[in-house]
Amino acid sequence: MEKQREIYAEWLRIVAAFAVVFQHTVTSIWYDTPVSSEDFIALNFMNSLSRFGVGVFIMISGAFMLSPKYPHKPEKILKHNLPRVLIPLVFWVTVYGVVNAVTEAVKAGTPIGENIAALLTAPLDLFTEPATHLWFLYTIAGLYVITPALRVFTEHASKRMVLYVIALFFFFGLVLPTTSHILDKVFDFTLYRNIRIRGTTSFAGFYLTGFYIAQYGIPRIARRVLYGAALLSWFLAFFYATYFSLVRAAPNEFFFGNFRPTTFLVAAGIFCFFREKFRDRTTNGKALIAISGCMLGVYVVHPLFIKASYGLGFTPVDPNPLITSPIMAVIFFTLSLGVVFAARQIPGLKKIL
Repeated sequence: MEKQREIYAEWLRIVAAFAVVFQHTVTSIWYDTPVSSEDFIALNFMNSLSRFGVGVFIMISGAFMLSPKYPHKPEKILKHNLPRVLIPLVFWVTVYGVVNAVTEAVKAGTPIGENIAALLTAPLDLFTEPATHLWFLYTIAGLYVITPALRVFTEHASKRMVLYVIALFFFFGLVLPTTSHILDKVFDFTLYRNIRIRGTTSFAGFYLTGFYIAQYGIPRIARRVLYGAALLSWFLAFFYATYFSLVRAAPNEFFFGNFRPTTFLVAAGIFCFFREKFRDRTTNGKALIAISGCMLGVYVVHPLFIKASYGLGFTPVDPNPLITSPIMAVIFFTLSLGVVFAARQIPGLKKIL
């Protein structure tokens, strides 16, 4: 029999990957758009819709890596899971290092040969300055490394104890830093830094949240509260990002950050929604599984298409951001998916995508 896959996770990977592509499509021009313009408000609205992607990705990983249904011994993690992240990381850090070196040479109008040092040392970007979006692979690798220790906890902890740790993360890792930032900006009053338990400010909180929702579920009334909180969080993030951008005359993405209660609640709400919608449903559908399996590749590849598009003079502002941004994101996503899917059919390339 063919191995069954949980439908909710397959769809969530696709949704989360598209959200990331959408975010990068918008933010590539968002930072340079005058905040007093209608275009900025429209782009900010688009931006606010897309910030849940990374959180959902990490919750999916936690749901499977920490689940007692899926054994992940330290040997398996080190020999199987970790290389699946580190090999693409090394490869794509090098690729983007070369692309950036060539791009800078073209902009400066200098021969590529004069930048040979930058080309040859591109792999060193792994330790110095990798392409911005590749930070996510470092984070996943780190979570894989601590997974054996987290599994000891999840395999022996009660449901209430797991929820307790998530609550600590939510308060000390999300609410308190956000409150401190607001107090500092509005009242020029900063909370003492050690009031925050710094160890709780970690993506492990998202990781455990994915495990908790997938393992235990959430009661109907609590789900409704979560969905309401997610919707309110999205609105508040959009409103305050717009407000502070206008007040400071510069784009402000503080409330869009991953370690904000708003972003966390939106990601948790979307994860919970898909988990409940497809509860206990599995599939061996080749098309869905194949597309879902391409999402890491889509994540690492899509900035190349964004760079190429803007190099040709296309931006999500013209003629209207509310129309152009989604269309361009769909195009970038589709092109990335097509390239990744085709490349994965070639022996050896699957490991880097």
